[in-house]
Amino acid sequence: MTRVATAAPDTTLQAIAQVAVEARVGSQSGLFDYAVPEALTGVIEIGHRVRVPFGKRTVTGFVYALDQGPTVLELKPIEALLDAEPVLPAVLVELAGFVAAHYQVPLDEVVRAVVPPRVRAVIKRSVKRRRQSRILRQAAQVSHPAVIALEPGQEAARERIAVALTRQESEVFLLHGVTGSGKTEVYLALLEQVLAKEGQALVLIPEIALTPQTVGRFAARFPGRLAVLHSALTEAERAAEWWRIRRGEADIVIGPRAAVFAPLPRLRLIVIDEEESSAFKQDRIPRYHAPTVARWLARRTRSVLLLGSATPSVVTYAGALSGRERLLELPHRAQGRPLPPVTIVDMRKELQAEQFGPLSRPLREAIGESLARREQSILFLNRRGLATFVLCRDCGQARECPHCSVALVYHAALNRLQCHYCGSTEPLPRRCPACGSRYIKSFGIGTERIEQEVRSLFPAARVLRLDRDVMKTPDAADLIFDQMMSGEADVLVGTQLVAKGLDLPRVTTVGVVNADTSLHFPDYRSSERTFSLLTQVAGRAGRGSAASSVFIQTYTPDHPAIKHAQYHDYRGFFREELEVRRAYRFPPFAELIVATYGHRDEARAAREAKTAAEHLSATIALLNLGDIEVLGPSPAFVYRLKDEFRYEVTLKGADLHRVADGLPRGRGWSLDVDPM
Repeated sequence: MTRVATAAPDTTLQAIAQVAVEARVGSQSGLFDYAVPEALTGVIEIGHRVRVPFGKRTVTGFVYALDQGPTVLELKPIEALLDAEPVLPAVLVELAGFVAAHYQVPLDEVVRAVVPPRVRAVIKRSVKRRRQSRILRQAAQVSHPAVIALEPGQEAARERIAVALTRQESEVFLLHGVTGSGKTEVYLALLEQVLAKEGQALVLIPEIALTPQTVGRFAARFPGRLAVLHSALTEAERAAEWWRIRRGEADIVIGPRAAVFAPLPRLRLIVIDEEESSAFKQDRIPRYHAPTVARWLARRTRSVLLLGSATPSVVTYAGALSGRERLLELPHRAQGRPLPPVTIVDMRKELQAEQFGPLSRPLREAIGESLARREQSILFLNRRGLATFVLCRDCGQARECPHCSVALVYHAALNRLQCHYCGSTEPLPRRCPACGSRYIKSFGIGTERIEQEVRSLFPAARVLRLDRDVMKTPDAADLIFDQMMSGEADVLVGTQLVAKGLDLPRVTTVGVVNADTSLHFPDYRSSERTFSLLTQVAGRAGRGSAASSVFIQTYTPDHPAIKHAQYHDYRGFFREELEVRRAYRFPPFAELIVATYGHRDEARAAREAKTAAEHLSATIALLNLGDIEVLGPSPAFVYRLKDEFRYEVTLKGADLHRVADGLPRGRGWSLDVDPM
């Protein structure tokens, strides 16, 4: 913490408040000490919002801790208490402290993530909710559904968790259920129990916009008792919803990762659906992982934490097998429906047969048969755009982003090249900027290209596309989902936005256009991500009564992620992947911290990273921590990003917080604890 003070001769005892100030101060802790005026002694509490002097200005802040003790400095006093009651509950203040310590970020950065901007500001509380999300408006028109009787497997899982809820003990459960096994029905039954005892619940899902059906089911089951937090809300709406939750007027909060900071005073149950999703990891400061934060919150509030997934992360499943979580399994689909058969299409053989299109013959035939039966198809490709890069066929130069070391992607709808990292765009060149040649060609395929291919092969088909390019409005995913549900569309082409959360009974053909796109990233989780995506996409088929089929197109049919996905074999994949992780000391066998330094001067970036790596190695040697490795420095995967050259230094080992004091900090540095 930092003292904001002037010199004083005595050491009189005085009341002190540690305040997380609303200013980007660069302090390692983000905390500053202030004297508590006599008029506020006994009144001020942890979580109160205050106004304090800071340099030559006055800023707001939150009281993080209260203390009393001697000091040789005369502390500046708190100027004003801004609210009669603490804005932040004490548990959220503690939670912010945990996040700051675990993820090695200043507390003021965490407070910005915990508290919406309009709540932090000095404004009136009477912000009105000017609108509801479309999801809740639709749900309000749905009659309260009858409670669905749980099947034996679902009921057994519910009973195990219900016991922990009744005891009000903090326990962590992993509900591992195949796609379509009815995990959501278990969640709903448990929520009924929590609400019957006047408790509250938090439900985290990867992204609200992608799961309109799931949110709609919760809203219809518990009308008027649900609060939805998501990025489509305006700042005023988010503040109004936050205050509604803070006052205890909502019994269930549902939202993406940031909802883990919802101020629920009577929290009893936390549900995290698709717990393995990388969407639960924030990619900007503070880089927190919502399931990790939820574990702390569950312990602190004596709540039950329920992790649900068809493809749990290797780390979570290994923890469940070791007893860290209680493992519950739903190995079969609800209502006796079978898992869909999966066909692996070796695209090398397609090339040998002179089939050069992006859709193989078996997949084309299956789509045609579904169309003939007036059924639907989903095509998945985790890459946007028409072409993934543009190349000069004379000199071989690919057009790169002028600000990042990545190829620009051609988007037909924009008729421009776009960088998917910084967002910059430029027109498609008529001549090569390097050699002047006119022989410029687009290579690779994205979702736009697949959409064009389907329209060309099946002119009568009604084709929709769902990716970030068409998600221009908060309701875009809802509208597409509605069209698929009503039978107004025949084929849906999309990125991972189509992989999860959709329950479409008319879908009988699912095609993975290229299963290899996520396999070859320099990321130890690439196999896990691929297996999870393939399994989740395959799970979109066979939701209705009609027979269905799944086709996975690949150039690496023998890869374990693809082989096990063919048979929906999570355990087989887990066993192989765990041995790979063991051999290379990746999680769960070690922790990781990645420190990244970026600077516009390439030589300085390399020099700073090298100095940091040497300092860390010296610290480890001094502390005799031979089990911790320092890897690098090495260029980041995207070496240049937004005109900055970036180098990474990676720490690998057990209990890396032992060397926390040696981690590089300051301008240009960013830390990623437990990278995903």
